[in-house]
Amino acid sequence: MTDFNNLTYESTTSTLIAWTVILLGFIAGIAFILLFGQVEARNEDLDIVYEWSGKIIAIGIAIIANALLFGYLLLKISSLLKYHERKIERT
Repeated sequence: MTDFNNLTYESTTSTLIAWTVILLGFIAGIAFILLFGQVEARNEDLDIVYEWSGKIIAIGIAIIANALLFGYLLLKISSLLKYHERKIERT
């Protein structure tokens, strides 16, 4: 017979996935800003200078915000799952 004492609940898995999404989204947003944030531009003397692009930084911040929002929603789903798992265990 199988041993059911060491169960992995869906809420635990969902929580792990949510924190992974948040962490990877934060890393991806920072990496996007650092890799693509500086663009080449010319100054008055026609020299090439590197400047930070506001649009690229905004996109990187949007990547981070999207990961935070999606991770938060997954955490709320795991909270609901945990509530129902505890409710089932009591009965």
